[in-house]
Amino acid sequence: MKENLDINSRSLKWEQNGELAQKDLSELIERLKNVENDLACSELSRLGTKSDKID
Repeated sequence: MKENLDINSRSLKWEQNGELAQKDLSELIERLKNVENDLACSELSRLGTKSDKID
């Protein structure tokens, strides 16, 4: 097991319906957009917009 864990590391919160919690989903999408290519970023943006409409 890693001894030097990132301070910002934490478990993702999952809802009762099996979906990732909205806050965690949004944060994950933003982090992925920082490291993915333009095509993937475009798809992540679309996914982020879709997830924002789900409440």
